[in-house]
Amino acid sequence: MARVLTDEAIRGVLPMADVVTTMRMALRERAHGSLYAPPRWSLDVPDGSLVVTAGVAMGVGTMGFRAYETLGRGPGHEGLVAVWNAEAGRFDGCIIGHRVGLLRTAGINGVAAGALAREDASTLAVLGTGPQARQGARAVCAVRDIETVRVHSPTAEHRSGGAATSERRSREHRETFAERMPEKLGLEADAVTAHDGPEPAVRGADVVYCATDSEAPVLDTDWLDAGTHVHTLGPTRADGHELPTAVFDRADVLATDSLDQVAASDEVDGFVVDDWDERLVELGDLVTEGVERGSEAVTVFCSVGLAGTEVVLADRYLRELDREDR
Repeated sequence: MARVLTDEAIRGVLPMADVVTTMRMALRERAHGSLYAPPRWSLDVPDGSLVVTAGVAMGVGTMGFRAYETLGRGPGHEGLVAVWNAEAGRFDGCIIGHRVGLLRTAGINGVAAGALAREDASTLAVLGTGPQARQGARAVCAVRDIETVRVHSPTAEHRSGGAATSERRSREHRETFAERMPEKLGLEADAVTAHDGPEPAVRGADVVYCATDSEAPVLDTDWLDAGTHVHTLGPTRADGHELPTAVFDRADVLATDSLDQVAASDEVDGFVVDDWDERLVELGDLVTEGVERGSEAVTVFCSVGLAGTEVVLADRYLRELDREDR
């Protein structure tokens, strides 16, 4: 019987390491040509859009779609991931909420960290304190032996309260992150520290994970040491991004999860690399072929959202819960 699940039903079902493993499998399918995943499609309306992604993973034997809205009204934005058995043509179920999309993004970034970050990486800088930042930190820690985490949250512009209120909220967010995340990351209580500015968080970090809504750069390229690996959840806007142009220019390896999505996106100019179609490589290819990187190479992963990966992850949750019920 088909299942209808919510975020609460899948919470804690899979450890982050298993989420990363599932996304690595999907990326391998992508590289081998058995994950069919066209760019996302959207129906635009004045206040936002309805976005649909779809994919078929023949190796897993699953197919389906994800739909979510960006209307910007209230705390909603719940998505729907629907899953079919691609071999039997049977509808297996759906998952309603935010968690599948959130975890698939973290999982793909975990794969990227495993492929691109130095094996001896031990210090993680996180810019941002929201769900994407928290889950991303978990994913990096699932693939590297991270010993210390430094967090800074850029001051967001709030609709009311002014700059002082915005800064106070940002400080509270990063202090809460530092207090609560050690247990979730499997670290000692003092291993996660909050910083009032981005520079002390970024300088000397082996991995930098940017997960902000900033339309202006949140770091300076000169802060990055040789050998640093950088994540950005975007670019997502054609007029402003969280990384400066110089980061892309400096990268020895510049990767993304979907070249098709980049090419189809209005935000392709956000990569700010004139020869992006020659320099940008797909993560799936790096996973299957390996990466040759020197100890001083700077690597950058731009997460744009490979369609179909949400379906693969939702399928894994449905299978896991079926197994538990037997």
